[in-house]
Amino acid sequence: MSNITFTRIDAKGPGATGLQPALHDPADVILDGATAPHALTAFSAAENVLTAGVWQCDAGTLKLSDLPIHEVCVLIEGEVVITSDDGRSDHYKAGDAFILHKGFSGTWHMPVATKKYSVVYCG
Repeated sequence: MSNITFTRIDAKGPGATGLQPALHDPADVILDGATAPHALTAFSAAENVLTAGVWQCDAGTLKLSDLPIHEVCVLIEGEVVITSDDGRSDHYKAGDAFILHKGFSGTWHMPVATKKYSVVYCG
């Protein structure tokens, strides 16, 4: 018989105490705003090859270049407009889910403060 475990990912942080201040990914360039990211890593496996957690940030725009990861995002609050360097764009709001694929280059624009669940694969 195997031992089944589980982990709650609390969007309000551990014990609803809030998320901790975080740094933007070193590859991200802040174009406007987005000065106060906060995050919680609720799960990490295989030396951070797979992580899951929560990320939030104030309104602003980030430039992403040759994204080094695959990321599944589920917006909890706010909205995001993703625009690739070739001009394709999509708009997501709270409740929407999407994937940013490894190699993506473009902008991540948050017209309002935004919070997301995130699963990242670094393989």
